[in-house]
Amino acid sequence: MTDVTVLTDAEGTFATMRQAFGVADDGQWWLPFNAFLARTGDVTVLVDTGVGPPGGSDPFLQDRAGRLPQLLAAAGVEPADIDLVVHTHLHVDHVGWNMVDGEPYFANARYLAHRADYDNFTSKNPDRRYVRDQLIALHDADRLELFDEGFSPAPGVGIEHAAGHTAGHCVVTVGDATFAGDLAVHELQLADPGVAYVFEEDPPEAAARRRELLPRFAASGGLVGIPHLGLGRIHAADDGFGWSEESDAGTSN
Repeated sequence: MTDVTVLTDAEGTFATMRQAFGVADDGQWWLPFNAFLARTGDVTVLVDTGVGPPGGSDPFLQDRAGRLPQLLAAAGVEPADIDLVVHTHLHVDHVGWNMVDGEPYFANARYLAHRADYDNFTSKNPDRRYVRDQLIALHDADRLELFDEGFSPAPGVGIEHAAGHTAGHCVVTVGDATFAGDLAVHELQLADPGVAYVFEEDPPEAAARRRELLPRFAASGGLVGIPHLGLGRIHAADDGFGWSEESDAGTSN
């Protein structure tokens, strides 16, 4: 059984619902920015690393709370206790605590990311501050392990390539829990997997991945972590899927 803790590094908004999803709603989309701590067997895994410290070097979400260290401490975990940092993908809000003051924040961890994302982001935007400080610097320190296809980096941990949101987007399993990354970022995309999100690199492929994976998650009935929703379970609903958040989001089933 996997112990899972939701780590809400920050909350905020950067788009209206219309801008994000093309719907007739000009209200701001307010969302959490979650990472997940997952423990199974002898392995302690951090899935994504959140937005990063308050007032971080990148202009994204400058008023961020940056609570990850305090949340880890509340869960009884020090940064040095993390064995694996697995990135679902390399957007700015998923890599913010990779490096702090020029050093890998999780000193003893293996950091893992799909090569397609690393190559894409570092070639297109090498001067963007988060790319420079959280991706290139980590790679230059010989601490970022890049992979080309899904694999198991440790007993009970699996990585499945699920491109669409980004070229290197992945779904991660730790024991009996699944971490879906930005496969879906809002319940709208569960209810209708065809709904596109403005920051999907390949919207048709992203929709295809939702149509492929959401039925599997619903059939399993297992815990699913989604960074911009939280921890819950996916179930079939009408012509799509629904979301049932776990009442106790701190630990797993």
